[in-house]
Amino acid sequence: MIPSENGLEGYRRHVVFSEEASGLSARAELLDDMAPRSAALLWELAGTGIGFSGLHAMWTGPEISLPIDGGVVLPKQDLRGFPIENATSYPQEGDIALVCAPRGTWRDGPPFDLIDVGMFYAPGGRMLMPMGWIMGNVAARIIPTDLQAAAAACRAIRRSGACTVTLVRGE
Repeated sequence: MIPSENGLEGYRRHVVFSEEASGLSARAELLDDMAPRSAALLWELAGTGIGFSGLHAMWTGPEISLPIDGGVVLPKQDLRGFPIENATSYPQEGDIALVCAPRGTWRDGPPFDLIDVGMFYAPGGRMLMPMGWIMGNVAARIIPTDLQAAAAACRAIRRSGACTVTLVRGE
C-alpha cells in the first residue's frame, strides 16, 4: 500500500464496480505484485467504458459473475497461455478472481474466449464448476471499508436477477 490523493490513503491503483439498482459501489485494489498480468487485464477491462452483464453465480457460492466475451471486448488480448498467478480454488470474501479460458478449453464450454470476472462477497466461495474444479487468479481485493455495503448490494443482485455492472478505473 502506498499513499494517494484520492481518498484511499494507503491503497494502490484500483477499479470500481457499480450497479445502479442494487446500489453496488465497490472499490477494489489491484494486486499488481501478486498477479501482474491478471491485474493488468482487469485494468484494461475497466478502461473499456462497457457495462458488463452480471449474474449471481450458480455453482461457486457467494459470487457475482461477469462472463465476458474476450474476443469482442478485448479483441487484441490473446488468452491462450494466460498465466496462473495468485490462483485459488477457494476465493475469500472480497476477492476479485479472473478465469481466462480460450474457446474450446472445456467440452460444452462457452462458444467464445471467456474472461470471467468473479466478485466474491462472502465466505464460502469455491471454484467448483460442472466440468470440475478450476482455479481463478485473484487480481484484486475489495477494500475493507467497502466490503459490507458491497455484500449487501450483491445479495440484492442475487434476489433480483441479472444486471449490468459497470467497471471503471479509480481516480
